[in-house]
Amino acid sequence: MQNPTTYSPLFNQKPDPEPKVAMLFVYLVLGLSLCVFGASVWFSSYAKSVFLQRKPTFEKQREKIQDEIRKLELEENALTDVERVRSLIKELGLVEPLFKSLELHDR
Repeated sequence: MQNPTTYSPLFNQKPDPEPKVAMLFVYLVLGLSLCVFGASVWFSSYAKSVFLQRKPTFEKQREKIQDEIRKLELEENALTDVERVRSLIKELGLVEPLFKSLELHDR
């Protein structure tokens, strides 16, 4: 009786050890990518919790700054009011112009 392994080249070849190394590399890359993904999820959740803890402080500071801006705008409007400027002119004794100034336009 003939042995089929002596005539078939498929049975005579020994498997290469390289596929094991290649699969090891694939598993290594897969494991590292999962670690990076897990770390990014953890960092993002930590950053969100820190933001939620500090949000009330930031809101208070933002409202305080907006209130200061509104006060300064009101003060600016009060200082540049036409009636106030006219009263300052009268107090200082400056002459108020009796005629409108002519605007010269470029031709």
